[in-house]
Amino acid sequence: MRKLFSLLALALMLVGCGPKEKTPEEIYNDQSSGVVMVLNQFYYSAELSNGEVIYFSGMKDGELEDISLNEDSIEKSMVFGTAFFVDEKGGLITNRHVVDPAIAPSEVKEYVRNLIAGLTAMTEFAQQQMIQQYNSLQEQIEDNTSLNYDEYFGLYATESEENDELREQQRRLQDDYNEAQEYIEMLRSIDVSELKIKTHSEIGIAYHDTYVTSPEDFKPCVVVKTDRNEDVDLAMIRLKDKTTPSDKFVFSLPKDEGKTFGPTADERGTIKLNQQLVLIGYNHGVQLAATREGIKAQLTTGNVSQQPDNDRVMYTIPVLTGSSGSPVLNQWGEVVAVNFAGLNGTQSFNFGIPLKRIKQFIEQ
Repeated sequence: MRKLFSLLALALMLVGCGPKEKTPEEIYNDQSSGVVMVLNQFYYSAELSNGEVIYFSGMKDGELEDISLNEDSIEKSMVFGTAFFVDEKGGLITNRHVVDPAIAPSEVKEYVRNLIAGLTAMTEFAQQQMIQQYNSLQEQIEDNTSLNYDEYFGLYATESEENDELREQQRRLQDDYNEAQEYIEMLRSIDVSELKIKTHSEIGIAYHDTYVTSPEDFKPCVVVKTDRNEDVDLAMIRLKDKTTPSDKFVFSLPKDEGKTFGPTADERGTIKLNQQLVLIGYNHGVQLAATREGIKAQLTTGNVSQQPDNDRVMYTIPVLTGSSGSPVLNQWGEVVAVNFAGLNGTQSFNFGIPLKRIKQFIEQ
C-alpha cells in the first residue's frame, strides 16, 4: 500500500494538478491590475477628389459636426473603452470600435453631396444678385448720361463724373461673378464617390488603482492591428514603450500545460449554457470608475443565456458603455470571450466575441 501511495505521489509530481478554480473575488483581486481603461480622442477627415480636405469631429442625425478646413481647429471627440494585457511587450486586446469608431461612408458622402449642392445653389443665387446690381448700376449710368445736339457735331452724350465710379463697381462685380463661376465649376467637378474618409485617433490607457484627472494621465498607445474580418470586433494596441509593467497581470487563453489532472484546455475553453462567467471592465468610463483611491475596474458576473456559436456568446452580465473590450473569464480566470455589444434597451443581455475568434485574431 505504501508503495502504491508513493507511485501516486510521484505521478502527481510528474503530471501536475492543472489550473485551480477561483471565486469571482479571487479572480478580481489577482487579475484586475491587467485590465486598463482606454481613452480614444478622435476626429475624421474626408479628402475630396480635387485634393481638398474637410475635417470634422463626428456625425449626428445625418449632419457632420464641427466642420473645418483647418485640422488644428477641430475639437476632438472622446470615447472610453476597456483593454487587457496579453503579452509582456505592452500588447493589449480591445474592440475595433473603441480604437476606430465607425462612421457610415454612405452617410458622409450623402452629406457632402448635399453640401456641394447647397453651396452651388448659394453661389448661383449670389450671381443673380450680382447681375441685378450690375443692371442697377447700368441704369444709374444711363440716368447720369444726357444726349445733346450740336449743329456741327450732331448728337453727342455728356456724363456725370459719378459714372466713372459706377463703371468701376461694375468691373468689380464682373470679377466677382467670374470668380463665383469658377467656384461653381470646381464644385461640379468633385466626384463624391471617390471621397476618402479617414479616422484620426489618439489612443491612451490608464491603469487600475491610478488617478486620472485629464487626458494627459493616459499612457500613449498605438494600434497594432484590427481583425481583417469586419464582423469580428477586435483590435490590438500596444504601449509605445513596448513594455508591460511588471506589476500588471498578463491574461492568458485556455492552454494545456503538459500532462495535468482536471479538464483540458479545450474543455475549459468550451462555454456551456448557464455557465457562470466573470467580466472585469470600466462601465461608463471615468464616471463610474473614479474613487478617492483612483480609478477602479468593476467586477460583474452573469450566466451564458444562449447556446454559443462561433460568432458570439450571449450572457446576462450587466454592462454599460465603456466596458467594450473587457475580458470575459471562466472559473479559472482564463479569457473565453471579449465583450463587444449589448441589446438595445436592456443591460441584461450582452454579447462577447468567442474564444475561437480571439485565437484566430492573435494568430493573424
